[in-house]
Amino acid sequence: MDPIGKKLLDIAKKELGYTEKGDGYTKFGNWWTENVDGDRDDYFKTAPWCDMFLAWAADKAEVTEQAGQFAATVDHAKWFDKHDAFGREPEPGAIVFYDWNGSKDIDRIDHVGIVEKVEGRTLHTIEGNADGYKLMRKTRDMDSVVGFGYPSKVKVEAKYTPKHAAPAPTVDKV
Repeated sequence: MDPIGKKLLDIAKKELGYTEKGDGYTKFGNWWTENVDGDRDDYFKTAPWCDMFLAWAADKAEVTEQAGQFAATVDHAKWFDKHDAFGREPEPGAIVFYDWNGSKDIDRIDHVGIVEKVEGRTLHTIEGNADGYKLMRKTRDMDSVVGFGYPSKVKVEAKYTPKHAAPAPTVDKV
């Protein structure tokens, strides 16, 4: 299992059953608007939210650098591809990208979820905006899968923290 994906799955499982409001509003779209979208465009509060859910989950799991933060599935898949973390083999914890027409074309991706379990060519996933309104488990075959993003394969630059830095001066010494 992808170890970063496991962290996403742990968050996703806690949200199972979440249903969007009648006007399409979701807490995930609202969070996206307030925390990620620089323009704070209210459009996202009621927009299709499958990928915004994953961005929210990545934030809660503190893995945004490995999982990305996207509202658009095509951009998200291309981001994994750019980071040499996109492929065609399913594995638990991977982000799965679908094209409902079965084209296998990254530019035609329609939907995204996260793989919970793989049984042969059958995927067990957790998906936001599934069936057009709910966060739920789905069982799907590989026919509509374009590919998978592997969060643990995204290389993150290490942040240097000096180990022997002097403590900051106290107010009385300044």
